Amino acid sequence: MRPRLGNRIGLCLVGLALVLGGAGLLAARRRPGGALAHASVVEGRPWALPLLAGVAMLLALVATRWLVRALGWGRVGDRTGAGIAMLGVALKGIDGVGRISVRLVRDGRLRVSVTLQRSADLRQVIERLDGSAISRVRRAVGHDDAPAVVRLHVRRR
Repeated sequence: MRPRLGNRIGLCLVGLALVLGGAGLLAARRRPGGALAHASVVEGRPWALPLLAGVAMLLALVATRWLVRALGWGRVGDRTGAGIAMLGVALKGIDGVGRISVRLVRDGRLRVSVTLQRSADLRQVIERLDGSAISRVRRAVGHDDAPAVVRLHVRRR
């Protein structure tokens, strides 16, 4: 299991616990005769517990939304194996090229993502991408005039 996935699963469990805890606080507060805290803590402040429960639920929902986006469930487009293979061939021989991704988005655009190590020659990568690589990828996916968005990510370590 990848550490990132483990962290995200842990965040999902924490978010779920916060949502359930906030819902439990609201339910216990509304139950007739239910004492959620000692009377001296909430005396004169009847709004404190519902506010705390609402904030906890809001934080849980924001964390859950971030988790869903981070897992990539809302990604648009389809990966193209031919485009990835063609980009790999075009960048062959450049040291430090890591992960390559090519997505064909619904409106006909290409999203190209290249992850580089610190030692990679950025100028050479950009020249290859600008010169022939993107046009080869366009031909490989069957969209010769598709606009392309290229993202280069240089890793810190």
